[in-house]
Amino acid sequence: MNRKTLIAGLVFAGLILATVLLLRSPEKGARPAQGPARPIAKLTADSFDTLEVTKGGKDVTTLKKEGETYKIVKPVSYPADKDAAKLAFEALTKIEFGNIVSDQKSRQSEFELGAADGLRVKVMKGETVVADLRIGKTTNQMTMVRLEGKDEVWSASGFFKYQFDKDTTGWRDKSIAAFDEKDAERLQITAKNGSKIVLSKPAPRDAGPAPEWQVVESSVKVEPFDKTVASGVANQLATWKANDFADSAKAEETGLDSPELTVTVSLKNGKQQTVLVGKKKGDEDVYVKSADSPQVFLVKKYNLDRINKHPIEFRDKTICNLKSDELTEVAVTHDKNSFTLAKQGGSWKATKPASFSADDSKVTGITGAFAEFKGQGFAEDNSPKVTGLGKPSATIVAKSSVKGHGCLLKVGSETSDKSGYYVQVDSQPDIFIAQKWSVDRVLVKLDDLKKK
Repeated sequence: MNRKTLIAGLVFAGLILATVLLLRSPEKGARPAQGPARPIAKLTADSFDTLEVTKGGKDVTTLKKEGETYKIVKPVSYPADKDAAKLAFEALTKIEFGNIVSDQKSRQSEFELGAADGLRVKVMKGETVVADLRIGKTTNQMTMVRLEGKDEVWSASGFFKYQFDKDTTGWRDKSIAAFDEKDAERLQITAKNGSKIVLSKPAPRDAGPAPEWQVVESSVKVEPFDKTVASGVANQLATWKANDFADSAKAEETGLDSPELTVTVSLKNGKQQTVLVGKKKGDEDVYVKSADSPQVFLVKKYNLDRINKHPIEFRDKTICNLKSDELTEVAVTHDKNSFTLAKQGGSWKATKPASFSADDSKVTGITGAFAEFKGQGFAEDNSPKVTGLGKPSATIVAKSSVKGHGCLLKVGSETSDKSGYYVQVDSQPDIFIAQKWSVDRVLVKLDDLKKK
């Protein structure tokens, strides 16, 4: 081997070594963790019992675990949301650290770990701080973490920022009522206007079908009885949570000193839970509270709808129930969009308007609308002025091959919230409220029904 070849080989080997060292060397501000190093010792369930969570640099909430329960001790003394608190405490024991992503202070905000706006979680055993963490954003299933007072940003797995990112209101328990639904044996709903319904469910037997709700007492006739409404009330009450707190609301604002509705559930252990429903706050919120607690909550109207039931709403709300295979004709009178569909042999044809051809796919949607067609409630005011049924906007006639099974429906005006229509069946005195979509699938426009 001549001298030039030897020198070239040595230079080439040196370049390879330099390249390897360069590739293994991190960029400035981004270096890997050395071996199994961790910024803190592994947390175990018995190594801490308190969390101090600071959100946005100012909202500080202190949570404490006592046995299997969790409570807020600062800034208020109040039960913590058990599911949220349990998730946070357990998540800390699952942290596994990866690499140091950066040690540049200028990049902390990029990882949502800035001192002013980052989420800070102080982990304590009593008053002793076990770990003081800043928890940042999650990228590729890795959450960014920084120790308070340190610049190194670590990647970590096993937990996420959202599990801790709550203000004090978010940590508070919003339960209005809580029980095991299968333990409910009796329901009583009493309104301020004097209406009342009492329901009971027999104790389950070892064999046979599960017991169903029955009417014990009602201020109005509720036959035929819709037992699914009672089940819905019990189901909602069992895990009913508020949307917000109304800590400073006065009795004259809430109306809870003379509630609009009182709902009491009796349980098989002899205990009772009673919920009071008060006045509205604005258009969407309603004041509620448990009878045995001073805490006042706010719930959204939609949150209340399954509980805010008056006796008449326990009646069966079937408007029409005709299976598509028994239908023989559907006639809709609706101004310029009137039409008649008739079954001829095994197919449907439009007999009105004359020379009109209907799209088969649209016909299927119409003929399938009459099976289990139910309303969502009854009108509180049956007057023609409110319902628009003095002069119906549409009339729907569905004929059946089964004698006595036809339906005659009169459609009135829209409800005030535009979500439904007032519907009258034949000349019955009670007026249904039907969901808008359930009626509109029959009141189609001729242009939409026409075969293209």
